[in-house]
Order: sequence, then C-alpha cells, then structure tokens
Amino acid sequence: MPKPLGVVTRYKTHVPHFDVAFWETKDVGGARRAWLAGTIPMVSCFGDNRVAAAHPEWVQVGPDGERGARPTRYFDWDTLCPSRPEVMALALAWAEEALEVAGALRLDDVTFARRGYCACVLCQQGAASAGVPLVVWRQRVLTQFVAAVRARAGTRPLYVTLYPDPYPGHLENERGLDLEQLAPLVDAFVVPLYDLGYSTTYWLEVIASGFRDRLGSQPWWAELYALKVPPANLVKAARVAGTYADGLLLAYGSQLSELQAVETAVKDYFG
Repeated sequence: MPKPLGVVTRYKTHVPHFDVAFWETKDVGGARRAWLAGTIPMVSCFGDNRVAAAHPEWVQVGPDGERGARPTRYFDWDTLCPSRPEVMALALAWAEEALEVAGALRLDDVTFARRGYCACVLCQQGAASAGVPLVVWRQRVLTQFVAAVRARAGTRPLYVTLYPDPYPGHLENERGLDLEQLAPLVDAFVVPLYDLGYSTTYWLEVIASGFRDRLGSQPWWAELYALKVPPANLVKAARVAGTYADGLLLAYGSQLSELQAVETAVKDYFG
C-alpha cells in the first residue's frame, strides 16, 4: 500500500499537489489565519504568546516557581495552563471554530511544558481535590480536553501532535499525555522529528522505531522539517522515518519543485 505523503504549509499553491495538507489556523505565537479549503486546520491549543502576554497569570509554572515562558532557559514559546477554565474554554473555542468549516482537525501543543509543569495553585488544588498525584491530574486534564474535541468532531478525523519522546513514561509523566487513554480518541498521532539538515539519521531511526513500538497498531505520521533542507538529505530522512511511520509530512518547505521531487523519490521507494 502506498505511503501517504503530505505537507504542513503556508502556501496555497502547495495544497493540491500532496495527499494531505495541514494549515495552521492558529499558531503558538497567537496568530490566526483563515482556513483554506482542501486543508486540515492545525490549532495550537496550549501554546500562545499573545494570550500569555495579556494574562501572565495563565502561564504554566514549574515546581520551583519558574514560568513556562520564553524568557526562561527552556521554552521557545509561552505555555498556558490547561487546568485554568479560561484556557480550556479558549482552546475548545479554537477547535470548535476550525470544526465549523473543516472535515478534519489537528490539535497541536496539547501538552504540559515539561517535567514538573504545571504546578500552579489550580493544578495543585485539582490534584488534591481528585485525590491523585499531580502527574495523574495532568493526564486527566489533557485526556478530558481531547475527549471533548472528539465529541465535537464526531466521525471526522482527529489528529493529535505528540512530543518526540517515545521513552516509556516520558509522555505520561513529563507531558501529561496518557497514550492508552488517548489512542481510542485519536485517528492518528503526528510526531515532529525536526532537524535543520538531516546530515545523519541514526537518531531519527531510534526515535521513529521507538514510536512504532510504543504505539503498536495505532496510526502515526512522522513530520520532517523541510525548509532549506537539502532534498537528498530529506529523501534519506523520509525513507528512514517512513519505514516505521504510517504516513509522512514535509513541514514548512517553500520550494514546491523540491517538495515534489522529494515526494516522487519517497513514493517510488515505498512503492
């Protein structure tokens, strides 16, 4: 069976040339874009620089009080706490808006920031009230969110992005993602495996094979970074990741001819 190959793109002209196209209708910076017909909208749920600037009290907090925001050592964007009713309502509203027009949806940044996050007052109160540890509380919050979106999506395909760490227990304990509970709610997971050049691919195989083992028969797509990556390197990376993933995505490439050349080479390889 042919390996499906798609794109994550900001170029309208790219969309008709691939099996599937994801279109960011809301990104981590907080920017909003109108949905483009023929694409799957992609919504950043708990990453939003603009909302964090307006409501700094909504930002996730670590166990030592360090905020999950750009000025700290770890974060490329600001992370909002899903335990806050206001944040949860916003994320659901963004998802609902996308579902009003589209036949599928991808949830991006459905995650707590890293190990120990969030330990704000609301998270601690929620865990105490439920009588569970904070790590279990975080898993419950994110599972409930995905379940709520699943109910709104009905039979339409739902994709969820995973942090690229297949090590047992890491997604659950560091990111709040309980794969066992999420799998029945999701049609396919997407795992970004980004590199600026893919000059070596041994690490790519380690991570991709790890996700194949972790996810079992659950469908998942590997997403590769494609902006200014040498096409030969991208082809090699796609062949490696595609050996384990059910589908492939090329993200943010700007040159259509190069993306199509990679698409042809990869599809020829997998038959």
